[in-house]
Order: sequence, then C-alpha cells, then structure tokens
Amino acid sequence: MLTAPLLLALMLAALGVAQAQNVSEQQAAKETYIDSLRLLDAAALEPRLGTLGINIGYVERDTRPGGGRYFCGAVSRDASRAIARSIAPAFAKLPDASLRRLRLRYAILCSRAMAGTQRIGGIPVPPLDLLMLDVGEGGTNPGDVQHLFLHELYHLIEYRFNTYEDAQWRQRFGAGYAESYGERMNRSAIGSGRPGFLNAYSETYPHEERAELFALLLLEPAVVATHLKRTNDPVLRDKVRYVIEKCERLLGLRLAY
Repeated sequence: MLTAPLLLALMLAALGVAQAQNVSEQQAAKETYIDSLRLLDAAALEPRLGTLGINIGYVERDTRPGGGRYFCGAVSRDASRAIARSIAPAFAKLPDASLRRLRLRYAILCSRAMAGTQRIGGIPVPPLDLLMLDVGEGGTNPGDVQHLFLHELYHLIEYRFNTYEDAQWRQRFGAGYAESYGERMNRSAIGSGRPGFLNAYSETYPHEERAELFALLLLEPAVVATHLKRTNDPVLRDKVRYVIEKCERLLGLRLAY
C-alpha cells in the first residue's frame, strides 16, 4: 500500500515527466514554426535517432507552413507510430557520420503534402533542419514508405549543399527529360524507364532521377546491379557512378551496387 507522501511524490514525478514531454514538443514547435507538431519516441523506434538528435513527428491538425505556401495534412498518433516503424529501418542504411553531416533534426509525417495546388512527396527545409513527408492516409506498404523517405531525403541533401541545380549533371545528361510529371507521379519499378533511365519516374526531372538512383541504390542495390549487367546501358551506368561519387563527396557516404 502506498503512503500519502509516496503517492504524492509519484504524482509529482509523473507530472514532471508530462511537463518535460510538453516542453520538448513546445521547443520543437518553436524551432519548426509548427504549433500542431507532436513528437513520437524516436529512440524507441531506432536507438540511434536519440543519439543523433533526430526526431520523428506528425501534425495533429492540418497546417500550412511557409506562410501558407505549403500544406501538411493531419495524421493520427497511431498511424504515425506505424509509419515511423516503417521508416526507422531506412535510417540503418545511412552511417552516423553522414546523418550528422546532413544535420537532419525533424522528420515530420503528413497525410498529404502540397506545394500550392500540387501534391508532392515531401517538403525539405534545410534552414530548419526538417523534412516533411507525404505518407498518405495510412496502410502504406513499408517498402514504399522507406523508398519515399530516402527519395525525399536526397532532395534535402541537395538543398543542404546547394547542388539541387546541378549544372554538371545537366551538361552530361541533360537531354531526354519530360520536364513534367504527367502520369508518372507514383513509384515505378526498376526497368520501367527508357534506355538511359532506371525507371519511368526518373524521366521526369534531373533532380528526381538522382533521388531515385539514391533511394534504389540503398534499398535494392542487387536489383540495380542486375539491371545494369543485363542492359549494359553506358548512360545509366555513368549516372549511377555520378550519384555514388556525389554522395561520397557531400556526405562521406559510400554507396555500392
């Protein structure tokens, strides 16, 4: 049986824990300018994240960051936990040194992400060290979630190091892009692209192709290698080498296939 002083001490301790969590979320809301931001226990999902200072969160109500230029749809806490469990293994693909160099602090889940009227996969914001992700309404395949995260993370990498407009890439591989999304808004399989492209989505824009190569080299390196061997595509092989060298230069990350 608990004595009155002990019960009071436990109640105060519990209140202190709750207040500490609220302060953490308040600090996160202040740093990201998102009042509706709520944090998950990222360290419980992947212990490295706590050490690296990376937080996974969600918005509990629809929010319009960037002065209303963007939109991040609300996600429930239960759905966020399930999606975060899918994302956590993707972090294992990246060494601590690379994540520290990238300085990611917040991965924020949205049921829908928009730029104006255009739905987009993510919103990278390097000055705030955050990345928003359009994870849908729930029930998303874990492999698709990991692909989305790594693809959008690569956009954050290029924005962070000011290489989004890659003039050298344009000079070497600039031809053949649709310069629009058209019907290619969904993830496409390796081998679905024309010669010189790993998949159909890569044909949209140069920055999207580099992000696809990055994600697929991390998630499916053996499949990429098999495709290159089967097609003996010299342009695609050069593109793969380019992304590998760029990742090592920017992040010290050694991709292999």
